[in-house]
Amino acid sequence: MPKKKSIKTHTARLTPVSDNEPGDVKIDDSVRLREIRTLVEANNQSDIGTDLIICQIYMESRFDANANAQGSSARGLMQLLKAPIRELYRLENLKKPRKERRPEADLYRDADAFHSGTELVDEAVNIRTGTAYLKALIDKRTADGSDDPVAEAYKDYRGLRNGIYYAKIKAASEKLKAHSESMEVLREMVKK
Repeated sequence: MPKKKSIKTHTARLTPVSDNEPGDVKIDDSVRLREIRTLVEANNQSDIGTDLIICQIYMESRFDANANAQGSSARGLMQLLKAPIRELYRLENLKKPRKERRPEADLYRDADAFHSGTELVDEAVNIRTGTAYLKALIDKRTADGSDDPVAEAYKDYRGLRNGIYYAKIKAASEKLKAHSESMEVLREMVKK
């Protein structure tokens, strides 16, 4: 019987050693903050200051236009629900002369189509729509004689009456005014 040849195996390392030591990664996300600031300044439909709206947007979506909370209909930078869109359509309809007003069913169908469509995720459109809704809430609370219509409007916007949401974004907005390009202010706001 012939003698079998032994198979030679390769003993050298085939895969080079990689540098996988943990390290800090420096990211300049202040560019995104500047983009959002420009968008808010151009599209804010309310009298609320830019820094407060920026803090609200960060709190709601972390500046992600495609943010989507599981189990919620919230969409876009300002995380708008279906109900606020319907309310805006209803309020616009009420501004028309009575004979030109559309039936609520038609309004709600159109509002729902807008909410589920691609236009609402457009950052400028989302900011215009969200701040228009805030303005409507502030106007309502002002007409009701509220001592602090902005704080009450934010309670309505968020759907929570405890005031914590507004307190957080208001405090952060004051810091952001002093440090207009600091993402750290926004990160600290959401940690608390």
